[in-house]
Amino acid sequence: MKSIYSIKATQLPASYKDVDGKKGIVTGYFANFNSEDSDGDVILHGSFAKSIGDTGPNSSNPRIKHLMNHRPDQPLGKLLVLREDSTGLYYESQIGTHTLGQDFIKMVESGLVSEHSIGYRRIKWDADSTNSSLTYLKELQLWEGSSLTAWGANSLTPLTGLKSEYKLDELMEKQKQIEAFCKSTDATDETVQMLLLHSKQLSQIILDIQATKQQQSTLQEGHNDLFEALTIFNKQLI
Repeated sequence: MKSIYSIKATQLPASYKDVDGKKGIVTGYFANFNSEDSDGDVILHGSFAKSIGDTGPNSSNPRIKHLMNHRPDQPLGKLLVLREDSTGLYYESQIGTHTLGQDFIKMVESGLVSEHSIGYRRIKWDADSTNSSLTYLKELQLWEGSSLTAWGANSLTPLTGLKSEYKLDELMEKQKQIEAFCKSTDATDETVQMLLLHSKQLSQIILDIQATKQQQSTLQEGHNDLFEALTIFNKQLI
């Protein structure tokens, strides 16, 4: 069955170019061009052009959404600008005056939200002739761009790939940022509870990584002991 909706996070952490708290306008990048991601995909310049023309903010049928964590029930704002440049898919969004929108601005200003992801469908793509694991995405139908409160933490892809793609110190630093924000913010209880849930998820992943490293260390020590024993045994035979 052909997938009609997929999720892809930016390979490099996206940063907000500007935050205008008074006007409620946030700008940044939903996607990066010309960088291989964990799926072996490379998004090419021009891949969003048709979708932007058909359903972008300046089209006759604007339907592309700006969401929180890919959740349709958590819209953040109205896209004012959506275009491709040499870096990637650039956007400007008028954040809503609703509670979630105002909490979102606070999280952006604190530096807590710093990554994005897209919800899309692949239309045209080419495989790399010299590398079978690499695919170039040439045309994508864009449904929405999402701002992330954690690395891909959402109902569709809960913390996908964190163990392999992020270092332990990065996870611990993100957890500290979340806890610091929750202690000092005047954001709503709902937003704080959502972030605290992310913190608990990160705690479990941190414990899993630490346990895996301990197992690997113990296994390596066992291999070293065996090698030393075999070396001594071989010397005795000689």
